[in-house]
Amino acid sequence: MNLKNFLFILIFFICFTHSNSANVKTVCKSDTATRAMVVAAHPLAAAIGVEILQKGGNAIDAAAAMAFAVGVVEPHASGLGGGGGMMIYLRADNTFHYIDYYMQTSQNADTAYSKENDLFTPRAICIPGTPAGLITAVNLFGRLPLSSVLAPAIRLAKSGFTVSDKLYTNILDKLDIITLYPQTQALFFKNDFPVAPGDTLVLQSLAEVLEKISTKGIEYFYRGEFARGASEYIQQNGGYITFEDFAVYEPVLRKPVKINYKDFDIYSSPPPQSGTTLLEILNIFENTPLNPSITLADQAATIEHLSDAIFLADSDRFYFLGDPAHFKVPVSGLLDERYARQRYSEKLARKKEFNEKRKIPAGNPWTYISDSPADETNAGQEEDGQHTTHISVIDPEGNAVSLTQTIGLFFGCGFSYQGVLFNSAMSVFYKYPSPNRIGPQRRPLTTICPSMITHNNALFAVLGTPGGGTIFNVLAQVMIRLLDEKNSPQQAVAAPRFSTRINSRYFRMEQDFPTATIDTLKNRGYPVQLYEKHSSYFGGVQLIIYDPVLKQYIGVSDPRRDGGALGF
Repeated sequence: MNLKNFLFILIFFICFTHSNSANVKTVCKSDTATRAMVVAAHPLAAAIGVEILQKGGNAIDAAAAMAFAVGVVEPHASGLGGGGGMMIYLRADNTFHYIDYYMQTSQNADTAYSKENDLFTPRAICIPGTPAGLITAVNLFGRLPLSSVLAPAIRLAKSGFTVSDKLYTNILDKLDIITLYPQTQALFFKNDFPVAPGDTLVLQSLAEVLEKISTKGIEYFYRGEFARGASEYIQQNGGYITFEDFAVYEPVLRKPVKINYKDFDIYSSPPPQSGTTLLEILNIFENTPLNPSITLADQAATIEHLSDAIFLADSDRFYFLGDPAHFKVPVSGLLDERYARQRYSEKLARKKEFNEKRKIPAGNPWTYISDSPADETNAGQEEDGQHTTHISVIDPEGNAVSLTQTIGLFFGCGFSYQGVLFNSAMSVFYKYPSPNRIGPQRRPLTTICPSMITHNNALFAVLGTPGGGTIFNVLAQVMIRLLDEKNSPQQAVAAPRFSTRINSRYFRMEQDFPTATIDTLKNRGYPVQLYEKHSSYFGGVQLIIYDPVLKQYIGVSDPRRDGGALGF
């Protein structure tokens, strides 16, 4: 393939042309519209969202169709073998709902599971939740029949789609995992070589599974032919999942967590997902005196305050958060403003100790004195920073969805059955005694935080991001830039980001922070590691804002990833 053809294909995926009944619009990184908006990690998914809305579907139908479709065109990041969470806003009654469809362990879950030895084996698989979650959302809150919602994904899998440069790069990066299993290798190889940019990738076996889900419903995947065949194949290869495990899986409807921040109400994902940590970060940071004339990027002291808030909330996350079906999780206490003030005061009182810890040149520089897990060396192992996908939707009636889903690491554990790649969710549990430890029928603690923001009782923003361990750091920064600095949506998403965790060896920053800011942090003992501008390590935010002055939606897809925004 010559350079000219390659560039044409790449431009096509950056700006995918979609016919809107009134005119021809282009899916690009930002769009404005007066009626509806969709934003997704892949331009094909954005176009499908508009297609579903224009066929009479609502935000829930569109989001589910996009989620099924992005599992086809981004098979490395999500799909039927994974799980996630969906925040739903219903405009008619002004209510928020949350569907937790994350993966769940087998009744036979082995506490001897080893990430070092078992990660890329069927022993890493937890029961998938994506089909159950998306179908439940459509059944409870959607408007179209399931067959209409699944039709675009089936079309893509059966007819094929053009392999992007991003997908090709991810395949090459994970060749050692993909080639472990012949069924998986067959999905992404042609004539003994990996598919290349510009190739048409047809996923016929996955199309057949999607078609059977379309006609037979959720029963086929969890209590029918697929569940029986998949469970037998998993066990034949050393995994834990049984037919009974598939049969008992159910998505869980939960109440979103919520705080008030600077006169905005922020809603996010409840445990065992990490919206509580995101909101605790903001609660603690709200005590910080800000200079409104200086941006976050230019203010090393403010970055330091925010990183301290991250350390405190992250420590609480490891100590208190887990599956609420098995552990008592003190959500109200963690989100109490008095507790945030107490944590902020503790930070100020022990600032010298915080700084001294940061100057340790090796090991874990973010250990805590009395509020960290007992076994700090195992606290939150570094998480793959680029997996997962996010979708944001607002429909013409004002209903909205914020959805994040994943298969764990890129390409999950590498194991597949009938075109379905399975997750690596067992690796998300911790080794040390904590609420996030392995046990039967448990959902692991995950960093995903699909979120929404309201102002004066009206929907203001729908947002979320992939990014593993960077997710709540990134979302906190985007929200601060929107709500404190009053950035435009485009500015808030494009601005440079940093990320740190209590187990991080480095203080990671994009290199487009001002040199003076970076140097100040280095001089204060931060082990700064620089990444390129708009590095994919720092997530891929999909944001929709409603501008009440212009009376229009503004959709922004992060320049750090493939993706697009499209409205009408």
